[in-house]
Amino acid sequence: MNFRIVTTTRWAKPCHGFAIRPSMLAARLVLLCAFARTLIAQEPNSGAPLDPQIFGYKIPSGIPSPPQTARVSTRDESGKQVVAKVHIEIGDFRIVLLPDGQLVVRPQSETEATEKPFKPLSPDELARLVTAAFPGFKAKTTRRYVCVYNTSDEFATVATRVLDTMLPGVKTHMASLKIPVHEPEVPLLALMFRTAEEFQRFEKLPAGVLAFYKPSSNYIVMYEESPLFRVNRELAIRQSLATISHEGAHQILHNIGVQQRLSVWPIWIAEGLAEYFAPTSVGRRYEWKGAGNINDLRMLELELFLQLRDKGSPGAMVSDTVSAARLTSTGYAAAWSLTHFLAKNHREQFHDFLEELVRLGPLQGSTRTRLGSRIPENSDQFRRHFGGDLDQLEERLVAYLLKLPYTDPFADQPHFVATLGYTRSDSPKREAGVFHVEDLATKWGEETVRSLADSEQRSATLAMRSFPNRKTAVQFAKQYLKGK
Repeated sequence: MNFRIVTTTRWAKPCHGFAIRPSMLAARLVLLCAFARTLIAQEPNSGAPLDPQIFGYKIPSGIPSPPQTARVSTRDESGKQVVAKVHIEIGDFRIVLLPDGQLVVRPQSETEATEKPFKPLSPDELARLVTAAFPGFKAKTTRRYVCVYNTSDEFATVATRVLDTMLPGVKTHMASLKIPVHEPEVPLLALMFRTAEEFQRFEKLPAGVLAFYKPSSNYIVMYEESPLFRVNRELAIRQSLATISHEGAHQILHNIGVQQRLSVWPIWIAEGLAEYFAPTSVGRRYEWKGAGNINDLRMLELELFLQLRDKGSPGAMVSDTVSAARLTSTGYAAAWSLTHFLAKNHREQFHDFLEELVRLGPLQGSTRTRLGSRIPENSDQFRRHFGGDLDQLEERLVAYLLKLPYTDPFADQPHFVATLGYTRSDSPKREAGVFHVEDLATKWGEETVRSLADSEQRSATLAMRSFPNRKTAVQFAKQYLKGK
């Protein structure tokens, strides 16, 4: 009997902005794309350039060229004359960096080369600019960050603390990997709404998206009161920390010279690296845990996955992860584990791999899928750096993971198990999902039934049970999957 079990604690992700939402199968970091809903990358400097329209720029596609001039005089979004830095040129257009940090398109005829220096807005200036557009919002500023919010003061304080401590930590860690880094050229902005309704009015996204980072605007955007907030406020804040740090990692990496804004990396390393920098801790102070520490949320999911994975398909976890065009919730966990393992145990190869990706310039990469949901070029690139014996690599990866200590942050919280039984080709099939929120368990069940063939739907039996903690919920799910 074939079976699978799905667990969920957090969210999934818009891209070319990156985002976070409950997924159809798992509610933990499934990638969406704000402009295309898919983030895929190929080997550096290969293939045709990306179409700028996937980043929301309504200009003809063409061959991008390095800037012919470093700075230009142009008008900002309010019509004020400013000095902008040229990011990339495409035909008769330039994509330029404004003093507020946004990358915008300007016809070359509306720009003029200048020797005047580029002067980014100060954090206080950016805070005044953004709060003017959002009456009633407050602002917190640091030397590097601007948080504009109408959330609770507690949420804004936690977010600001996490982001502000992350930036120097991520810089230091990347420098330790011998990847050149620099200070962000502009202040980094986090825009935080109290409710999902306000968030959706700002930018219409698929239902359930909780946060995103968009390289074109350079904003992190999120909201506080997720469905879990109404059920368990403490748990919701814990999960929000993971969202803030994940999106913050994307924003930081795009601003310190690691990933060029408007470039596209293979999804496994783009998301794996964000998860690598995402761990946070709770206690007397909600705070960032530090680069490369154990990601408890990911370990929680991997523990169950490793127990139930198909032992007859060695190497499949690594192979599926590095060639994936999209990541499931377990795919995010696998991407984190692979990133963590390679960074700790194959530093030289990991450095060379990252160094190759760092060379990807604006509008380089690919959003084309091949072989269904697989990207062979990404797999080829991985094998070139880390070797072709994925079976052996996965064996060492699993052994490494089983030795890592971690703390389950949700073990004592109530859990819900959704079970689904149906018939496929006269064979009984079973699936189960373990969730922290009843609404997500219900949604998973309904959407999983809808994904079945008509004949399978007619035979489907969906049920739900609640349990006082994760241990009892997982025990029940395992027994169900075994047919007991």
